[in-house]
Amino acid sequence: MNSKKILPCGALAVGSLFALVGIAFAVMYVLEAIIARLGEADQSLLFWYLPILFMGVIGIVIGVVIGILGAIRLRQIREQSSTSEY
Repeated sequence: MNSKKILPCGALAVGSLFALVGIAFAVMYVLEAIIARLGEADQSLLFWYLPILFMGVIGIVIGVVIGILGAIRLRQIREQSSTSEY
């Protein structure tokens, strides 16, 4: 692997990890605060578990942005290497 590709590949990996963890947090919120509390009189956990949902959404956004930036940079490196061969 070319040394120029290490950082963009790392960005793709980290972005994917952030996105997966964010999705897991969002799913945890839905399962624990909404589905597990159906039919109960006290629905306060919908509010108190909101930070978990927000961490999930922020993680998804950060992961997607980092992943897109890594993919763009990999594409630029690939285009530069293909044009320099000719």
